[in-house]
Amino acid sequence: MSLCTSESSAALNINDSKHYNMKQFINIVRIYLQTKTEDASNLINRHLQLLSVTIDLSIFDPHTNVVSEFFVSLHELLANLEQRSALAWCCVNVLSVACRNSAARKALIHTYQFLPLLSRLLGDQLSIEKKIRLLGLMQELTCGIKISWQIPHLPHLMCTLTRWVEGEEEEIVTLSLGVLVNLCYKNLPAVYTLSRCVDIKKFLRICMPLKGLKIEVHVCKLLIILDYMNGKVPEGAFLKLMEVTFKSMVEAFKARDSVLLRHVVEFFLDMWKQNNHTDVLLNFNTYDSEVKKLLQVVEETAQGGNGDVLDHDSECMTLLFEFLHFLIQLKLPKLVPLHPRLVNVALKWIKTDLVCSEALAILRTVAINTAENECTILEPFLTGLPIFLLAIENGKEEIPTHIENNKRLSALMELLRALVKAESTRSRVLGVLKQELLSKIFVPLLGEKSPSSRPSNANTYSAEAIILYVNAIALIDELAKHDMQWIELHTSLMQQKQIHMVLAQGLYRGPKDTKVLIMSMSFTSIFPTNQVAAAMCELQPLVQMDSNVNSSCAQQITDSLCFPVMSVTQIERLDEVMDKLRQACEQNNLTNVSTSDVMELYEYKLATMSHAERAATASVEAASQRCTHLQHRTAQLTAELSRLHQLLLHTQQCHEDAIKTKDTVIEKNKQLQEWLDSEKSRCASQLSAKEKLLTEKSQLLEETSKRLRDVENAKSTLEEKHNELKQIVTKFEDNLTKKEKLIQKKEEQISKMTINNEHLKMQVTQLEKQIKHVEAELSAKSKELTQTSQDLHNCKQILGTITQLTNSQYIR
Repeated sequence: MSLCTSESSAALNINDSKHYNMKQFINIVRIYLQTKTEDASNLINRHLQLLSVTIDLSIFDPHTNVVSEFFVSLHELLANLEQRSALAWCCVNVLSVACRNSAARKALIHTYQFLPLLSRLLGDQLSIEKKIRLLGLMQELTCGIKISWQIPHLPHLMCTLTRWVEGEEEEIVTLSLGVLVNLCYKNLPAVYTLSRCVDIKKFLRICMPLKGLKIEVHVCKLLIILDYMNGKVPEGAFLKLMEVTFKSMVEAFKARDSVLLRHVVEFFLDMWKQNNHTDVLLNFNTYDSEVKKLLQVVEETAQGGNGDVLDHDSECMTLLFEFLHFLIQLKLPKLVPLHPRLVNVALKWIKTDLVCSEALAILRTVAINTAENECTILEPFLTGLPIFLLAIENGKEEIPTHIENNKRLSALMELLRALVKAESTRSRVLGVLKQELLSKIFVPLLGEKSPSSRPSNANTYSAEAIILYVNAIALIDELAKHDMQWIELHTSLMQQKQIHMVLAQGLYRGPKDTKVLIMSMSFTSIFPTNQVAAAMCELQPLVQMDSNVNSSCAQQITDSLCFPVMSVTQIERLDEVMDKLRQACEQNNLTNVSTSDVMELYEYKLATMSHAERAATASVEAASQRCTHLQHRTAQLTAELSRLHQLLLHTQQCHEDAIKTKDTVIEKNKQLQEWLDSEKSRCASQLSAKEKLLTEKSQLLEETSKRLRDVENAKSTLEEKHNELKQIVTKFEDNLTKKEKLIQKKEEQISKMTINNEHLKMQVTQLEKQIKHVEAELSAKSKELTQTSQDLHNCKQILGTITQLTNSQYIR
């Protein structure tokens, strides 16, 4: 496939799978390592940029074969890139994102060994921004690292880090010191390398005056590490660590510095596991007030538990809850009054995916450590439990199998089991829990109806998945003790071979708590002891193979450390000097031995040691590369082996289902054959009766045929009469047509007369309207004339009166 085709395919099918970019990246890296073309480089850059901005961190879960192959391809790519290549910094960005997945970070530290490749990128030529990015990633990839021998890249790394610690840039000093502390913790070869690179006492004198919260934390850790190399950590140093831990946790949480918070918490918990300091913690009188400060800071968080929580907030809360959970597990007396506040804080974050598992763990420990009469502090959780369970049951069509979801469900199973054990909360939990929810958890493992319906992309044999299924089985086992309706589900699960394999893997590879839980369930009569033992026998070759691989690896490393001491010429010259000195000793004539001969012998000794050191360094470097390669291959083979084993088990289950289906079909076929034989005998008797009936019907048919012939003769006679009547009808139809035409003409005349009549009626109506109008006008004129006549008469009277008056005046 060409690169252009790959690019178009990536554009069209980008949503086909969440691992699509990784698969394309693996293919393109393979092409790039062979061709080193610019097109391949651009495509690699594109896929790395897409992976560096991903939101779904579950794509980096290391237990899948795609992810393991992706990390191997990324390692090969980074090993073949130049130090100043832009692709190298794209790889740094992807590794920084992958480190936010805790499981992936552990795999990158202990399996894929990116630190030597990242050490090559370190140099004074880098900008401050690149130094900070690279050191931040290296600080992530060195937390808890195990160094078995003085690896060749360590001197360069140690020298660079110590030189930068003495610099002036505060953030670079802090990060460099953090990487240095991580390298030296529990790693004597790294401490020896550091002592060769720098005077440790002088270096500590430089570090002690450094101020700043982060720097003081690292300085304190470095002092404890160097003390720990000499034996047990002094009580005073551990008290100082406690003080710095509480102080730095508050400040780191306020600053949302998840990296510092994780390093502080993990270092403190690791030191505690190595040396149990419960008495020292009790002597730390202010531990309760420090915990109150932590809780106050958490309670004041503005976005506590909201839907828009940032990733840094979630990571910080996860680490803080892990620390608080550790403290309440110690059952410290001064922390008991703080349990209600812890419960309230945990409930605020229970809906956040990354924090949910630690919040549920706190609730579980509080439920276990709380007395029966004080269980009211869990009332808010019990009230919201139905809604919480309903959201899980109806949230998605399938239960996802990525690591974070497995941790969340596993913590929920443990909490519910603790609540079922308590009498005060048992009835409420039993009333809320439904079999559909717990059955849905096992769908990725068992399928909905049969193994053939199991999701094809589900990974159900990671360590987190095994713990989840064991805790779910333990919860069902506890529910079956108190409610009879759960016995059927419990019995059904214990008959599944996948469950037997899960229990076997839990006993082989699970943590201590998981093994104890499985062994406690083994005392019940329903526990499939024989089937689990058989599953353990199936897994035994895989466990033996892992141990054989580790031993062969160690043997190869040991064999590779052999190196030549001196050349042939040097050996001959050394033999001559040694013979000369031996003769002088025998003759007691050492005074005549020249100083030059002794110095020559010493030079040979130095040359031999120098040569041996160079050879050993080369051998160790080769052994380190070989070991890294073998670890990569082991990780890939382990993931592939897990997938194939899962596929084999799935195929076996499908085969067993097919055999059961075949037996069912054969039994059904036998029943159908018996039914067919009975139907044949019944139909044979019916057939004989039908044949008799057919004979009777045949006779009746012959008689009917004779009658039919008579009817046909009568029919022909009637047809002749019918034809004659047809002719008569035709004549009548002609006459009818003529009459219809005459009628039509008359109707036309009538219609015309009707139209004329209507026209005349309209004219009459109009004339009547005119007459009425004229009469109205005439009456109005008559009235006017009468009025006018009256006015004229009045006028005449007035005129007569005036005339008379006039005449009388003239007479006077």
